[in-house]
Amino acid sequence: MDLVDKRLLIEAIKSGDEKVFEQFLKAEYNNIVFFSNQFLKDIMLSNDVAQETFISLWNSRATLNSDLNLRSFTFTIARNKSLNLLRERYHIVSNQRDKREIKAFIFALSSEYADARINSLDIEKIIKDVYDCLPDSIRESFLMSRESGMTYSEIAQKKGLTVKAIEYHINIALKQFRTKLKDYLGLF
Repeated sequence: MDLVDKRLLIEAIKSGDEKVFEQFLKAEYNNIVFFSNQFLKDIMLSNDVAQETFISLWNSRATLNSDLNLRSFTFTIARNKSLNLLRERYHIVSNQRDKREIKAFIFALSSEYADARINSLDIEKIIKDVYDCLPDSIRESFLMSRESGMTYSEIAQKKGLTVKAIEYHINIALKQFRTKLKDYLGLF
């Protein structure tokens, strides 16, 4: 999703478009549950966090900034709700081992780790989006180079193409990544 699409998404949600909000919810709900469950270790509670997250997002829609990264903002809401639940649980449990574990999760959620994890989820999605939009031949060349560590000559030989064709494939893929990352980071 490019910058214009993100702004249109936020504007539609701000204006109360329930269908657009529902599409966003469907796209991100399971990701929120998975994220929360990494810390809460309770799938039912994680589902509650996801539901409360989207309720909070909907209730605060009028105050959303159109330059906001909506996905990161949603994960931040989920992080804060998970943190609150962990803090409550910490005061309820009496077992010291459980307290230490909860304290570790609280630390992880309240530290830069959680921010980094939220940002990495965005970047993982960008990578997946780029892979999905690349033509099969270019994607295959790029993966052979980056994931298999093959040289351009080895890829060319295996695919029956010239080294120049492989260089072209890699350049096209890298250009796509740069464009998507530039949009994500808001660079000009």
